[in-house]
This record gives sequence, structure tokens and C-alpha cells, in this order.
Amino acid sequence: MMKPDGRVFLKSEWGQISDEWPCVSFTKRSVGDRLRREFLAGRDVLVYVGTTSTEMTRLPEHRSRLISAVTIEPNQILETRKIVPPDIWANSNAHWGDRWPHSMAVLAAANMVGPPYPAAHDTIPIAYRSFAEIANRGAVVEAEGAEREAVMALEIEPISLNLREDVANYLELRSSVSADVEPSVKQEVYRMAMLIIDRVKRGGETGVKVNPQRSAPNLSDLNSLLVRRWGEQGGLCALCGGALVAGGDNKMLQPSADRTDSTNGAYDDGNVGITHLACNLAKNKFGLDEFEDWLTVLRGVDL
Repeated sequence: MMKPDGRVFLKSEWGQISDEWPCVSFTKRSVGDRLRREFLAGRDVLVYVGTTSTEMTRLPEHRSRLISAVTIEPNQILETRKIVPPDIWANSNAHWGDRWPHSMAVLAAANMVGPPYPAAHDTIPIAYRSFAEIANRGAVVEAEGAEREAVMALEIEPISLNLREDVANYLELRSSVSADVEPSVKQEVYRMAMLIIDRVKRGGETGVKVNPQRSAPNLSDLNSLLVRRWGEQGGLCALCGGALVAGGDNKMLQPSADRTDSTNGAYDDGNVGITHLACNLAKNKFGLDEFEDWLTVLRGVDL
């Protein structure tokens, strides 16, 4: 599951990885931010350590034991409610509230061989004690040196997880995109693709107004199209020519999939460009001629 030079991260969990909760979840987004910075998919592994709580970790054989190992997709923090089965999520919320809102998708999973499962206080005594530190509550810690080697020597049994459709689609798209594409661009493309799929599904629905009919290829092909279009545009907005910003906080600069001909409902190779959201909204509201006049003024050119 990991490369010889991989890092071993540890996280307290209430049970083994399973279809009931097929993701790594956390309360504080800062935990995900650390994993995004430090965890490398295909190199590192995250190990589940059963809590000591009789209420949370109900199976005695899991308490204070190393129980599972997973590799995760660290580039995207997802909403847990969209990964966990609806009935399990409802039960968790009823009992604990929205305690673990953030998650990362699991790429590969295994359970430790047992019972008895490896005891944490014997296998990783230093790292295990560090869970008690205030700064590490609800966070991840790392097994290093001899403890890392001890974890790597443990026997595991690989398992397959049944994932909800949108998560499975995300992981499929992740694997289909070239490693040469920046992770932040992959995230933006996936977000745009899912928005398009949602618009297509809502075509014809009646709300405050009737949503226009739209069409698009399947999610995988749409993702590939947007990645290719981003490259063809050289990472520049198709409307204003400014740099597209992947992963930024400014919503006006957020990349947006724009139908070149707004009267054509198809999101296809001949009718899609990637623009800033602000440019897309301005063009759609006021028309291309007025939008271009506005750009001309901004650039200091007389009309």
C-alpha cells in the first residue's frame, strides 16, 4: 500500500474502515489541510488506531489497537454526508451531531490481521502517547523510526469498498487525468464538470423560471474535455485573456465553464470555453458586445 520511503500517519478512529464509513473523516478542517500538505498518495499510508472509548469504539477487540490502513486522496476535502450512506449518516447525526463534516476519499483499504489486533501501546508507544497531547486531539500523528518500521511489518488483509456514485466518479476522474496536470486544476475541472452535469439534470425543471434544456457528454469525457480546453487556452480566460486562478478564494476569479454560444445548450467540444466566473456572468447578463466594450474601457482604450 505504500512505498519504502513512505510516511506512516496515525489517526484515532471508532472502528475499522468499511462500507458504512468508507472515508477518513475529521472535525477540524486543519487536519485535512495538514494531510493536503504532507500526505502523498501512492507513497504514504494512514493507520486507524481504535479509541479507548467504550461508547465510540464498541468492539472491545478494536480498542487501543491498530485496526486498519488506508491510502487517501489528499487533494480534495469532501463533505462527509456525500460519502457515507444516507442511513448511516442520519444515525450518526442523531447520536453525535455533525461531528465529522470533512472527509477525504479512500483510494485503497486494508484491515490488520486479527483479532487479536496489534496493540498500539506495544507497537507505537511514543506515537500512541502523543495522541493525549492537547494539540493532537482529533488530529493525526506520525510514526517515525523504529515505530514506523514496526507498523510496516504488520500483516494486512486488503478489502474493497462500495462507494457512492459521486465519490466513485471523482476517483475515476482522478485516475484518468494526467499526472502532469496540477492538482488544483484537476479540482477546478472536476468541480466545473459536476456543475455542468447538475445543470443538465435540471434542464426543463420549473422553479422561479424554467431551466433551459442543456446537454453534455458523460462525466469522464466532460472532465477530459475541460482539462484539454484549459491547456489549449494556456490557462487563460477565454473572454478577457487574463490568467485563470485554480484553487483561489476570490469567487469572481473562479474558473467557470462557459457555452460560447449561449443559445446552444450543448456543453461540447465546439461550444465550451473556460472563463472567470465574473466574465461569464457579465457576458450572459449584458451580451458579448457590451462585455467587450467594458473590457476596452478597463484596458484604457477609447471606444
